Amino acid sequence: MDSFPFEVRFINGAQHGSPEQMYQVFADFSPPELATYKALFQKYSSAGDDFSLVEVTFLLIDFNTDDLVDHMDFDEEGFLLDMHLDSESALQEFIDVACPIFRDMAELESYLSRSTGMNRL
Repeated sequence: MDSFPFEVRFINGAQHGSPEQMYQVFADFSPPELATYKALFQKYSSAGDDFSLVEVTFLLIDFNTDDLVDHMDFDEEGFLLDMHLDSESALQEFIDVACPIFRDMAELESYLSRSTGMNRL
């Protein structure tokens, strides 16, 4: 299962008081090997837009799935996107839907443009 640019970890949420959290999916877009992503995100945040990796990810998931967002929790800090999913099927749906969009920079930029209200394509 190719989850690039995200990393996936199984977690036992019950040990942390959140039994519905079974998988952590995260990406830190600040390292040099992901500089293309960081540059794209900075392009949309530099003009004072309300840029949020969570909003972009939520938007693309909401547009392309029926209810996957109901199975996810989101968090972000800077260029780190951290999500938790409640089941293996939700994880697989995320990988099938979101990862290909994140790997296609033109399509990702389209979602960035929509989520920030800017048309920079």
